[in-house]
Amino acid sequence: MGTMPMGHRPPGGVRATLSPMNDATAALRAYVLEDDPDIAALEADLLREMGFGVVTCTRIVELGDLMDVALPHLMVIDVMLPDGDGGDITELLRTAWPGIPAVFVSAASRERLAELAPLGPVVAKPFDLDAFREAVDAALAGERELRSAS
Repeated sequence: MGTMPMGHRPPGGVRATLSPMNDATAALRAYVLEDDPDIAALEADLLREMGFGVVTCTRIVELGDLMDVALPHLMVIDVMLPDGDGGDITELLRTAWPGIPAVFVSAASRERLAELAPLGPVVAKPFDLDAFREAVDAALAGERELRSAS
């Protein structure tokens, strides 16, 4: 596990203005954490086609800053990033804000991808566009199941 990104405020000091899925009038918001600009653009385009407003970032600290402003309905996370491991940061963020669905898209080893599977759908790079869409749908369906069980 890494450390929390600078600027991140755990519960009690949270400035986030929207809980993950509670505001039915808000557009779906997705954060894409990806250091390859071409892949980030492709993921953002696919998510927009699926009805999301998308914000992309290339560093973990940027994602932490976004989480301070508003929580997403979905996170799409690359695992191997210049400033850390996307899977580790997702676990930390979910400690502070449980239930935010995540899709992992990465060229990491099969072993690492298997470790991430309990956290959300995993799509290995290079990825098929339909596989990405299915992973997004699966992540959102899993979050809905968690909400209906509580």
